[in-house]
Amino acid sequence: MGIVAKQSSQNVLVLVTGLLLGAVNTMWVMPKAFDGFEEGWGLIRIMTAWGTLVAQVLAMGMPATMIRFLPKVDNNDDQERRLISALLLVPAVSLAVVGVVAAFMPSDALKLLDAESGWLLEGRVMAFLVMAGAFLAMLLLRALLAHRMRTVAVTFIQEVWLKGSYLALAVLYLKGWMPFETFVRWFLISYAVAVFLMIREAQTAGIGLGRPSFLEDAKPMLTYSMFSFWNVGARVIAKNLDFVMVGALLGLASVPRYTFGFFIATVVATPKRAMEHLLRALTSKAVNAHGPESSGGALQQSARVQLAASASLLVAIWAGMPYLDVALGEGYRGLQWVVLAIGLTHVAEASAGTAGPILQFSSHFRHSLPLNLGLVALTILTNFLFIPDQLQIGSWHVPTLGWGVEGAAWATGLTGLWIMAWQTSLMWRLFKIHPFSRAWVSTAVLSIGVACLSRLAPVPEVGSWTTPMACLAALAIGGLAGGTVLLLSWRLGALPELEHEIQKRRGRQ
Repeated sequence: MGIVAKQSSQNVLVLVTGLLLGAVNTMWVMPKAFDGFEEGWGLIRIMTAWGTLVAQVLAMGMPATMIRFLPKVDNNDDQERRLISALLLVPAVSLAVVGVVAAFMPSDALKLLDAESGWLLEGRVMAFLVMAGAFLAMLLLRALLAHRMRTVAVTFIQEVWLKGSYLALAVLYLKGWMPFETFVRWFLISYAVAVFLMIREAQTAGIGLGRPSFLEDAKPMLTYSMFSFWNVGARVIAKNLDFVMVGALLGLASVPRYTFGFFIATVVATPKRAMEHLLRALTSKAVNAHGPESSGGALQQSARVQLAASASLLVAIWAGMPYLDVALGEGYRGLQWVVLAIGLTHVAEASAGTAGPILQFSSHFRHSLPLNLGLVALTILTNFLFIPDQLQIGSWHVPTLGWGVEGAAWATGLTGLWIMAWQTSLMWRLFKIHPFSRAWVSTAVLSIGVACLSRLAPVPEVGSWTTPMACLAALAIGGLAGGTVLLLSWRLGALPELEHEIQKRRGRQ
């Protein structure tokens, strides 16, 4: 696990930098820049959500196919180049086909994505296509670089460059030095630059192209790619549908409020994001060499480490939210339930460890297909049930819960539990391994207890604290709660790797 610890720690530093840039932008600059024009911010967020969705479809499962099959040609550069070229053909052709179709689409084709301000989507078809193309290129390049264990560079480009450029553009727009249409244009250009930087990194890693050839694995690779297309693509679609459905059911002006709470909760995913691409590549190699049944130890290790790290972050945010609320603008207060629901999604997925990759890279990979197709159906159903006040089906008006953006968050929360429950049950049924350990259970119980106790503190009233003091209080109280979970988890044995590193450093001194 040495390479995991080294690159994960570097990824954490980059991710934290990206989070800080994103926090400044999402929590302070963008709300001010788009005050009174929230649908403009909503348009930007919908563009990224749809870009992610379309890119997954156009990729046709090739990123996961690369991770699964490229290890077989690790020792032959010529075969690797030929295989990479072959795997890139399908996404390239699919993007070209969609480009031709988009060229003939009417200018108002996207108006249904907004319940109120469809005029803002007029003539944006090509902009959405450019965003989808950029996301497609980054998906493929990220898979290639993860195969070469170059995850830190990918994280830097996607976190620091993209979020830093987004922040710079938002500041220019806030100051009135850039009109909205110019802002949108340069936002798209920043993604094109990210693709260029990743291509340069791939070249320095020795990744090249050759004459396309599937070699002797054509049928299994195509079979796996189509499975991955429905499987992995379904999960990404489910995670981005909430933004799309908030815009379609409530209007683009409601998307920024959901984005605000969603961003705060994404902090919880930092540990998993720091490790996931590297762990996927290592899991692929281990399953290919030794079989999934031998991965029980690594599964429990990844599960307890990711649970301790992600749960401590969620408890910290939950404890500090009442004080952070005081520092936020009026339109962005009261999002604690959005943050909790989405945060629980990240904790649930992290606590399953490497169950997903083990299943995906095993010979039983088809078992996860109904899981993820069911996930999409669950997402659509719960969003329609939770978000609007009522649904109109023909002449019928069907009453629904009307929870608004909170409903979208709880729809996401249910997807996290769905994934975790099915993945862990399949691990046991197929391979007789599971992610649970005594330390895992202790950490889960401890996190719930500290989270409940943290809410016994008095809740401040709006206007009773200055903004800087409220932010400091949120950091102090949240840090105390989250630090308590992390420290006690360590003492309960959930983080022996940390103890090992401490002992090793003491030995050097």
